[in-house]
Amino acid sequence: MYINFNPNDIIHTDEIISDLKTYLNENETKQIFIITDKNCLKLCYPLIKSVFPENQSVFSIEIGEVYKTLEIVTKIWDFLFEKRADKNSLIINIGGGIVTDVGGFSASTFKRGISFINIPTTLLAQVDASVGGKTGINYKGLKNQIGTIAMPEKVFVSPRFLKTLNSDDILSGFGEMIKHALIYNEKHYFELINFIKNEFTEKKIINLSSLINESVNIKIHFVKNDVTENGIRKMLNFGHTFGHALESYFFSKKKPVKHGIAVIYGIICELWLSVKYVNFDKEKFTKIAGELLNIYPKIFIPEDEFNLIFGYMQYDKKNKNNTIQTVLLKDVGFPVIQRVPDKNDIFESLQVLNSLSKENIK
Repeated sequence: MYINFNPNDIIHTDEIISDLKTYLNENETKQIFIITDKNCLKLCYPLIKSVFPENQSVFSIEIGEVYKTLEIVTKIWDFLFEKRADKNSLIINIGGGIVTDVGGFSASTFKRGISFINIPTTLLAQVDASVGGKTGINYKGLKNQIGTIAMPEKVFVSPRFLKTLNSDDILSGFGEMIKHALIYNEKHYFELINFIKNEFTEKKIINLSSLINESVNIKIHFVKNDVTENGIRKMLNFGHTFGHALESYFFSKKKPVKHGIAVIYGIICELWLSVKYVNFDKEKFTKIAGELLNIYPKIFIPEDEFNLIFGYMQYDKKNKNNTIQTVLLKDVGFPVIQRVPDKNDIFESLQVLNSLSKENIK
């Protein structure tokens, strides 16, 4: 199991069959186990199934955040134990971020850690979970409260799987890509907005490869010298303090919102705090928020439930000394880490999000 992060272990490929065969031939002494989910078992695994033997051992989990639990990890450990996996075994995680999180966590803890590779099949996983080695599970309804940082030996990023996605899945992935652009590169932000407005509706998914490459490279910039998230990597949490809380809130209401879409709402809230505290240009805020809310679903949160969201934020894993941490922007490409809003700021940001959503209803 790798500890150090090597960007060269992320393979962007249009020829995943041949690249995967080459990798597996180099590791032919290892016993292989595949972790996937029910959806990917039906739609994605068949696209690369020819690489594996007919009797390949496969464990598939149910679909959804509700299954990102210690109970599922225990079932994976049982599966590996019953199949007599050992320290020399290799796990291949095929799926979205839930699969790579749960599969990576299972691998990093089974027998104190066995090797694994990731084959992310969603846009979100390709631009986010593919980089940095974060694994984990949810706990008590809160996102990613338990986990490890454990590097996959390889990550194979292929556009082959994107044709299996629906529009919400693509928009969720774009949420993380937009976050990457806003903390690093305004030009890339304009490229993404232009793609969504002019090409996304035509499903020109094949044109995504260069945008995915750029987004992955931005994340590498923040991860490569700060794997354990003690400094610059924290900037990747932009939009996530609010985003994770909103995700948990809607999940508790049995109206789940996809991760990258929740991050977009979080971005708008944290941009408002950026206007208030670090002089982010208010006109630019209005323009960006308007663009995002003309692309993403509108949102409304009853004001008498703001306190529930504040409660989820109090348990955010980034918090320090019982204070809520956020990432703000002085400008696009200039993030400031660890700003601490108070309860009134959080309520005000949610009010602004509600108000802007109402204004942008078409």
